[in-house]
Amino acid sequence: MTEPNETGLKTGTPKNIAPIMFGLMLSLFLANLDQTIVATCLSAIAHDLSGWELLPWIISAYLVTSTATTPIYGRLSDLYGRRLVLLTSIAIFVLASALCALANTMPLLIAARVLQGIGGGGLRSITQVVIADIIPPRNRGKYQGYMSTTFLISTALGPVLGGFFAEHLSWQWAFWINLPLGALAFVVINRQLRALKIPTKRQSIDWAGAILILAAAVPLLFGISQVEEAGGWLNQHVLVPIALGFVATAVLIFVELRVASPMLPMRLFSNKIFTLGNIALFAPSMVMTALIIIIPLYYQIVLKRPADTAGLQLIALTGGMAVGSFIVGSCIAKFGRARIFPIIGALVAAGVCLLIAREGFGPSIAFDVACTILLGASLGWQINPLLVIVQNGLEIRDIGTGVSGMTFFRSLAGAFGVAMFSTFLIASLSGGAMRVPGYEKLGSNPGIGLLRSDIASLFGADQQTAFQRVLENAFSSVFVLSAALCLITAVVVLIIPARKLRADSGKL
Repeated sequence: MTEPNETGLKTGTPKNIAPIMFGLMLSLFLANLDQTIVATCLSAIAHDLSGWELLPWIISAYLVTSTATTPIYGRLSDLYGRRLVLLTSIAIFVLASALCALANTMPLLIAARVLQGIGGGGLRSITQVVIADIIPPRNRGKYQGYMSTTFLISTALGPVLGGFFAEHLSWQWAFWINLPLGALAFVVINRQLRALKIPTKRQSIDWAGAILILAAAVPLLFGISQVEEAGGWLNQHVLVPIALGFVATAVLIFVELRVASPMLPMRLFSNKIFTLGNIALFAPSMVMTALIIIIPLYYQIVLKRPADTAGLQLIALTGGMAVGSFIVGSCIAKFGRARIFPIIGALVAAGVCLLIAREGFGPSIAFDVACTILLGASLGWQINPLLVIVQNGLEIRDIGTGVSGMTFFRSLAGAFGVAMFSTFLIASLSGGAMRVPGYEKLGSNPGIGLLRSDIASLFGADQQTAFQRVLENAFSSVFVLSAALCLITAVVVLIIPARKLRADSGKL
């Protein structure tokens, strides 16, 4: 038997780790499922609630609030304990899910999604913090693999469930499903985390810092979410909120340097491992989130495959990520080192992306599956070890705030990646399309026009062939961009200070 660590839990024994992991994985599953399950219900929601013009806000409202609140939850859990804050997050999430299902107008649904995002931010943040509390860094890679698998399963399952509910039941079931799952998570977390110590010394809460974190994150995320709709980055609907976000960030830094117990301690950024680790983590998080959207589009738009086939072929990518995460987690536990693995993963991912850019998908099913599995595995070899590296570099007093900050930056990277890759793709499509005679038939935005499924009837055979080459070249350029970002990850990881992973979870 192992001795209890300073969190109050015995670590390393399957008997008391397994049920805790089940509760944490269920909590994370809830938060991530709600990001994707709604995607295939959007048209049904807009039809029932007559709110097509507000449709993007159903996604954005949840994404913005769940991302912006993650660093706040970390600090609150340092002050009031992980169990209480996680249970509160589950309760908020479940209540908001019921309000979403009961909403009879689009504004009410969006308001409920804002509340749901507030709860989801705690679910995503505190689950990672508890793992950092109870699992030694040397063994943490394996358990991060479980969490990565949970993320990938929820990402892949969400659109399938949402489409089933919208087609055979009603879109409200995309929210009702959270009630039994949330109740089960609440019971398991309440029982299993009782042994976690509750902080005895309470400090005052930096409410000014909390408000400024929201004031900085919300405009930034809103601006990023508007990029595709605004047609690019150089638009007032994008630049104004991003500028406001940067101003609020400057004020946040000024305030947090002067308060006794800051919500986001600036000393975290003087820690080279934390700062460089998050910079390195930003790029593969962008690539992973963007490619989960880009690859199905490639299959549907370039190869003309049906949506259900494209969704099934995405399993090769997400499955590869899960397998890669498990393998690298076991390697980290065996060798006690983590820094070499994201370098290898980044170089392999860059090579695979360049191969796809050159050959394209479609030569054979075997080629497509092999490339996407290897690409997913190499992304897992980057993200999973970097999570361990950042956590291992934190002081114990900063675990809650630091891990939540890391979760925040990962979420921000995902949002930024989708906006960046979508804009890059559409710009490449527009530039290529405008070199084809007769492109004016595509409309005011040729790039978006090329994504339509009915353009074949507008053009002759020669033009269709030319536009097909434009599509292939534009998607190839996206994979070149992915390769470049992966190479940046490898370079940044090389300059992260090497530190042997701790074999205990309580002391540096």
